[in-house]
Amino acid sequence: MVAAAAESSKTSKKTAVTKKTAANVEKKSSKNKKLTGSWARRRGVVRLGRLPTGFYEPEIRKFLSQFGTITRLRLARSKRSTRSKGYAFVEFKSHDVAEVVAKDMDKYFIMQKPISAKLLEPSQVHEALWDGCTKSGKGRGIINMKRIHVKDNKEKNNSRPIDEATGLPLLSEAAKSRKEAKRDAVKRDTAEVRNVDSSSADSAALPDTTAEIGKEHMVEGQQQYDICTTEAQTKHMKAKDLYTEEWTEYQQRVKEDTDWPKVEEFVKELLDCDLSTEQSYKAAYRGTLRKAKLVPSKAQLQAAYTTLVTRGDVQRNEHFERIFLKKSIRSNSGVVVITIVTAPGPFSCPNDCYYCPNEPGQPRSYLSTEPAVARANQNKFDPVLQFWDRATTLARQGHTVDKVEIIVLGGTWSFYPHEYQEQFCRDLFYAANVFNEVAIAKNRKLNVSSLEAHSMPSLNSLYRGKLSLEEEQVRNEVADCKIIGLTLETRPDYINPTELRRLRTLGCTRVQIGVQHTDNQILKTINRGHTVEDSIKAVKLLKESCFKVDIHLMPDLPTSDPEKDREMFQFVLETPYLQADHWKIYPCEVTPFSTIEKWYSEGTYMPYTEKDPKLLVDLLVWTKARVHPWIRLNRVIRDIPEVSIIAGNQNTNLRQMVFKELAKQGKYCRCIRCREVRDWPEDESLLQLVKRWYRSSDGDECFLSFEGSIDRGVGGGATERGMKKRQKKQEKKSKKQRRKDAAQETTSSSASSAIMGAGVFVVNKLSAGAEKCVAVQQAAWKSARAWVLGRSVYESQPKDNAPLYGLLRLRFNDNGLEQKHKVFAELSGCALIRELHVYGTVQAARQHKSNRAMSQISNATSLQSSGHVSSAAGGTDVAPVQHTGLGRRLLAEAERMAVERGYSKIAVISGVGVRNYYRKFGYEMPSEGVGHFLIKDLSAELKEHEAAVRQLKRRQILLETTAMVGLAAVCGAGIAYLSGRKL
Repeated sequence: MVAAAAESSKTSKKTAVTKKTAANVEKKSSKNKKLTGSWARRRGVVRLGRLPTGFYEPEIRKFLSQFGTITRLRLARSKRSTRSKGYAFVEFKSHDVAEVVAKDMDKYFIMQKPISAKLLEPSQVHEALWDGCTKSGKGRGIINMKRIHVKDNKEKNNSRPIDEATGLPLLSEAAKSRKEAKRDAVKRDTAEVRNVDSSSADSAALPDTTAEIGKEHMVEGQQQYDICTTEAQTKHMKAKDLYTEEWTEYQQRVKEDTDWPKVEEFVKELLDCDLSTEQSYKAAYRGTLRKAKLVPSKAQLQAAYTTLVTRGDVQRNEHFERIFLKKSIRSNSGVVVITIVTAPGPFSCPNDCYYCPNEPGQPRSYLSTEPAVARANQNKFDPVLQFWDRATTLARQGHTVDKVEIIVLGGTWSFYPHEYQEQFCRDLFYAANVFNEVAIAKNRKLNVSSLEAHSMPSLNSLYRGKLSLEEEQVRNEVADCKIIGLTLETRPDYINPTELRRLRTLGCTRVQIGVQHTDNQILKTINRGHTVEDSIKAVKLLKESCFKVDIHLMPDLPTSDPEKDREMFQFVLETPYLQADHWKIYPCEVTPFSTIEKWYSEGTYMPYTEKDPKLLVDLLVWTKARVHPWIRLNRVIRDIPEVSIIAGNQNTNLRQMVFKELAKQGKYCRCIRCREVRDWPEDESLLQLVKRWYRSSDGDECFLSFEGSIDRGVGGGATERGMKKRQKKQEKKSKKQRRKDAAQETTSSSASSAIMGAGVFVVNKLSAGAEKCVAVQQAAWKSARAWVLGRSVYESQPKDNAPLYGLLRLRFNDNGLEQKHKVFAELSGCALIRELHVYGTVQAARQHKSNRAMSQISNATSLQSSGHVSSAAGGTDVAPVQHTGLGRRLLAEAERMAVERGYSKIAVISGVGVRNYYRKFGYEMPSEGVGHFLIKDLSAELKEHEAAVRQLKRRQILLETTAMVGLAAVCGAGIAYLSGRKL
């Protein structure tokens, strides 16, 4: 009876559950029928296929939301593992948006895979398709396709003819043709790969999709005006066309109006004169002007001179090359910087920050009137043509295009398809390899003037085909035009271990991330999509992985004010968690095609710079006066023309205004850019090695730098004339002081380098052959001298505003000796050299006497281009800064400090073009590493150090024992004397 009752109870419960489930299913089915019937006519459903692994619901929603509102999303997942099956269904609120998505996303590359996108008809959307689409957890996205036949909204018919030989269902004709086409494509690709001879300069070119993607998404002609919805947008587009037209006319006018034979005769006349001194140069130049009755520009003189040298009509004249160098600041930081812009398109950035312009046909956040973007438009966003265009311009101006730092701008780099990223970086290395290797070394007929005469696309036929990324990188190690650094731009929330490994594969050495602000409420207001905590994590991960970090900061954002922005700068300067190496300060500006343009027109947002421009100047003066010496302020304003600025800061010379205000207040900026030596070098004996220690992102950082003895003056740095006077005065004074300092140099150079602490200390007058001794020895001698002599060791403090000659960034991660590295296994147990940079005018790594595509700057007296002659032309013969051993000495000091801390390995993040430089000093790239770091084994030095420590400890104990015995004897004698006893 009891069993029967229990069985009856179970049956009744089961029946109740079944009825309840059936009711829920019927309710959902009726709801879906309702949705399918009424909404399908207004909404659109897109089926996405061939989705890559890792592209799940959040990524799909984030990526496709830029097209329009997504109402429902269903990713097919495995019932057993819940992993993606590679296809998904996305319902958009607007049917028109769905059509655009299906058209644009079909065959679009995501994570190196072309996905498929197809618009479904309402009849093809099954009523049960969206069941459980909002479910989370294990059952999320599981679709039973045996019951859902999307094609005709019917039960799937599995009755297919069976192949008797294999027992498998026979393929349809369409499936057979697809399979055969795929097999043929594989055969064709295999044959092409086998035919590629990577060792030949004429090897077959690999696919070139970077140029095609740029052309495909450009917006030109009347179409660009049709998309304008405001007067400001139309004005911006007209300015873009006007700039392009004026530039084209100028280039054409220069080609047609220049009488090149006369210019060449002018150059020949000038080369026959004495150009070694300021007086002789001025006399020769005035005489040639009167004789030729011609006033050519510097660019024309440089082009004619290079043509004459290339033809062999004249010999190279180093004085001429220095005197007529145009815009010398372009190569005064030790490298030549070339900015390349990525292609536009929906993949440039998935986010919609409200301050960020979204101009059609341009990469996200950039406007077509900005100089680098305008150059990219002229070259159809082809990275090779952009590189050649800019490098050729610099060469025509007389710069040494030898050590090139590439800065890649445009959208969010991490969101571009991986295939595009690899081909883009491959093209950069290819362009650098070919610029000198083929154009000059193998094709002597091609020179700077002929480069000017030809259109860039037509030059492509003169060069060899492109190889793979790795092969182009290997060639760049020995190329004349070396890429010594590659900077990529992304968001803080995209920084993760996988992304960092990819960046190193591409050759990246520095990463720019948009921190924008430290107030999370402001970040939320502008729809930034991340928090300051994300930025802190990103900086920590980048620094621990040896990258250089460049952060962007934006004052004057919506809902911000001068006080909040001051707090932001103060927080970034004081916290150890955002100690970046480089800054870019971008005051917020209302630009066309941005959301805040609408806010400004409605009156809901008004930049405080509009109310009082002095507020921003005062804020930047306050900030620059407090910037740490290890930070480089790359920018204090975005390079946007005034015509494209609707509201906000409209002073395009804001940096000069800040410098002027600093000088008025008697202050100066200590950032790296303001202290670079450029072409005002002092005598080498006056240099000091300065060490600055600071905490940063759970690690100890040491900023080593060679600095001069001249005070650069107030403001943003001394003028040429002021620097010249101070330099001469200092040199006269130093002659008397050298003998006085000689006695102290020995003591200070051996002892002061051991002084560890958070402050600043200096190793004075470190010569090239300085004795190699360990820090423990120095510390022991210091303490012994202080104890015995009763005084502290001599220490000299460096000048806050001294010129900077070279720097090295050394990092010791917390627990770096014990823990395994999270991202790169080869960095475990390594001290990290994150940057080594020697400033001054660029000196070619190999000074060829043959003709090149750029004028070489020799190791003689440096001349400044402004006013034709520099401060050194008055007879002071000062050698250039580069290639004088400063980098080698900084490396040696970093290695010594690593040994002192107990490290047996030291790693450096090297640009591709300077790998051989580090190999000269014993650095090697481990075969098992994935980060392409160069690592040096310091085991022998560490053993030597430990032996010296043990020996010094014994000596110190002996010294202390002897002293104590002597002290005891003196005390005993005193006691005996006082007690009247005889010893």
